Amino acid sequence: MRRSRRAALLVLLLALAAAPAARAKKLVTITIPARHGEIPSKWLTYPGPPRADVLLPDNYSRRKRYPLIVLLPGFSNTYAILGPGMLDAQKVLAGLSAIVVSPEGETGWYADWYNNGAYGTPEWESYELDEVIPAIVHRYRILPGRRYHALFGISMGGLGAAYLGGRLPGFFGSVAALSGYVDTQIVPELPTLGMDALTGVSPGSVDGPSTGFYATGHNPAALVANLQHTRVFVSAGDGTPTPPDGDGGGVGNAEEAGVIRPMSNAYAAALQAAHIDFVYHTHHGCHCWPDFQDELRDAIAWGPFKPVPEHPRSWVNDTVATHGQIWDLTYRFSSHPDAVVRFTRTGRELRVSAAGTPVTLTTSRGCVLRLATPADVRIPAKRCRSKRRG
Repeated sequence: MRRSRRAALLVLLLALAAAPAARAKKLVTITIPARHGEIPSKWLTYPGPPRADVLLPDNYSRRKRYPLIVLLPGFSNTYAILGPGMLDAQKVLAGLSAIVVSPEGETGWYADWYNNGAYGTPEWESYELDEVIPAIVHRYRILPGRRYHALFGISMGGLGAAYLGGRLPGFFGSVAALSGYVDTQIVPELPTLGMDALTGVSPGSVDGPSTGFYATGHNPAALVANLQHTRVFVSAGDGTPTPPDGDGGGVGNAEEAGVIRPMSNAYAAALQAAHIDFVYHTHHGCHCWPDFQDELRDAIAWGPFKPVPEHPRSWVNDTVATHGQIWDLTYRFSSHPDAVVRFTRTGRELRVSAAGTPVTLTTSRGCVLRLATPADVRIPAKRCRSKRRG
């Protein structure tokens, strides 16, 4: 009997030794350069090209496909917000079977800057949409389908998530704005004074005049129609520190209570008025890391990968961008629009409002339509090489 027990124990120990050990989440840093010069080096706080941190799932396998969360940093935070002392994502997101990527954000406000009408660099939204997203999809095996692609953001990153989610609605199925700057026109002086002052540039550089078309075209609360087929999570504190916050640093209390909460209230009201599928979670807490961690947990519990419409036949999209992709349609204006341009699609019928400049549309079936604006056009049902209108 004693021998058989020893033999059994030996077999068990050998089996355990041979079994592959569970691998914990791995945090790696990758480089995503600004190949088209969207981000001049002066806007980075470290030497070298822009980078991103990637949190890989437990037991990550290159043979599997995973859901994706792109998590945008707040103001003056580098890509490295997933680490200890900030989001501590290896603990907060333990057990989440998804790839989480935090790209560069710095002080760019996730906008292609107005620069008092001169435009030009920095072009942070073009960087995120034209460089970061394609690089991630190329480098990692991401599940297809917009239900498996979520865009999260904290503070300034919340603005980025709410805004860029509407710039690329056919890719992102869910958006989460955590203590985000989601109504940049509720405080009239914010775009021209607050944002620019924080960035260290002259007023009007980021979004132009606070009531101008370019500021409106970058204000998530004014663009809620772009999220018609997207699930949205919004969270904000009331400025009351929770025990892990200590005193919240004072400034964090005032920022959450006096800026973030009113913005979030206004944004939630706009989402509700537009009949968007959203959840608004309010709580005690200040504008500080312990509460950002709690908000991230709440967003994961909400469920960023639930079903969403994949190919809606009708949609609306408002933009001031020179180029982009709306569902299965890409657009490129000949020059910068001089107004917020609305694309409205119902079945095969598409309406483009006045832009002050012609636009070139490319359909998923290879049709190229060159239009003067405003325009009404019927999207061809068959494949074609090109089609001219206007």
